[in-house]
Amino acid sequence: MQQSSDSGSINSARWDIVFLLLLAIAAFLLFKTSPRAGDFWWSDAPRHAMDGVFYHDLARAMPITHMKQWAMDYYLQYPAIVVLFYPPLFAVVESVFYSLFGVSHATAQLTVSAFLLAAAWGAYFLTRQVVGRVTAFATALLFVGTPCIGLWGRQVMLEIPTFASLLWSCFFFLRYLDISRPRDLYLALVFLLAAIYTKQSVVFFVLAYLLTLCLVYRSTLFRRREFWWAAALFALGVIPLAVVTLLWGRLNIATVAGGGWVEYSRLSLAGWLYVARQWPYQVTWIVLALAIVYCAGAVLWKQWRVPRPVLFLLAAWLVTGYVFFTLIALKLQRHTTFLIFPLVFAAVLAVVRGLPAKIGPYAAAVLAVGIFTHTLLVQHVPHVLGYRAAAEYVCSVAPPDSVVLFSGMRDGSFIFNVKSTPECKNLTVIRADKLLLSVPEDRRMFGVKELGVSESDFKDMLARYGARYVVSEPNFWTDLQSMQMLVQILHEDQFKLLTTIPVSGDREPAESRLEIYQNLSPISQQKNLLRVELPAYGITVEGKVGKAK
Repeated sequence: MQQSSDSGSINSARWDIVFLLLLAIAAFLLFKTSPRAGDFWWSDAPRHAMDGVFYHDLARAMPITHMKQWAMDYYLQYPAIVVLFYPPLFAVVESVFYSLFGVSHATAQLTVSAFLLAAAWGAYFLTRQVVGRVTAFATALLFVGTPCIGLWGRQVMLEIPTFASLLWSCFFFLRYLDISRPRDLYLALVFLLAAIYTKQSVVFFVLAYLLTLCLVYRSTLFRRREFWWAAALFALGVIPLAVVTLLWGRLNIATVAGGGWVEYSRLSLAGWLYVARQWPYQVTWIVLALAIVYCAGAVLWKQWRVPRPVLFLLAAWLVTGYVFFTLIALKLQRHTTFLIFPLVFAAVLAVVRGLPAKIGPYAAAVLAVGIFTHTLLVQHVPHVLGYRAAAEYVCSVAPPDSVVLFSGMRDGSFIFNVKSTPECKNLTVIRADKLLLSVPEDRRMFGVKELGVSESDFKDMLARYGARYVVSEPNFWTDLQSMQMLVQILHEDQFKLLTTIPVSGDREPAESRLEIYQNLSPISQQKNLLRVELPAYGITVEGKVGKAK
């Protein structure tokens, strides 16, 4: 399938090692410029970090005879895990990194960076099947240097780990189209399953592969034994995730189906243009313009075209992904990150095809270095400071096995920092919103219901659950009567303000500080039953919390 090669000694296989090392350096530089000190920005990031801690602790505890109760007790102690909402693969890999390097934000980010390196190498070997080594290096470096990869590759999020599996899946898929070896098709589907078990939204690739196979093999496809074996392998592999989604993934289904919160109608022009409008911010206008140039050139001039199987795959990738992300209800720019690779590859091909053969690959490499450098040095990496300091303060004053009540928007960041702070001696964090409100997951989409807890009832809860300390963001959801009541209670004589921690960085406008209080009233000296409704999953979690004698 190799269509063109770079000139001179660059054809030597030893250059593979050079380019792979350069890509490793690029991944290392992105890691070094990422937030790694408990300063999480995106709300899901500390939850992904906590999921890895959950599996890490599960492997150490091995609660074979009481797995369900162990999991519920764990959630009640650290209510920032989302193991039923997201597939488990990334968190399981992350747990291995925690075992090797310790539980920390830096280790969680290192896990993402390892996947980023795997994605860069996957992009290199994927495109090297079609073009020469220099062009493949330019494609891989430009890919990791795009603004969206530079952003999500420096956050503890699932996009980059998913992309890594996706690119290696495409690598084996193209090898199958080239030499028709059944093993490559099976490996392609194994890596695709790995991608789906990292983030479900890449399921659209099943249709992209099927369309490509039909276009390449036409009617003979269904006479290939490996096709049916691969289909059976994939069906068996996806069943467990499908069952979990049907049982506990009602929120995932709701974000696809939509509701009154939907911003873009599926029938509107704005809805169908949404994905395309994200591309300039995801890959830069330069890359997008070059991709358009290549598409036009490939239509006009045969010599610009890549081999037909590659063309079919890239086209099916873009078309099926575009339609999928247009039709699902939830619209976020990071969700469409999975569509950028065909654009990046097309942009590199525009440079390579549009310039003389002797300089085209090197010009593409220069473009890639320039955009990567700009992303590395100029792109702001969001972070929020203050939650690590709050966790460290609470851990310094709270005795072992203490209970802390947290009220604020970034509960995940506070909880992970509590868990990863060595000075914390088995603290339990109770979220105030779980006691006072019913929130399916995202208030902006699904609203919130106040549970009608009175002031006296709430004080009784604090005493019953042994909440000796309270960490409060004073402006958190104060449009709700329940949260206003909480703030008012904290200003009574029952509570003593110990310190105030400033919150800075890429925070919300009202998010300026965290106040830490000590509860001076008597609290229970035994563990008591706590029940927490989780409407996002349709389950109730219950167990005993508090400080036992």
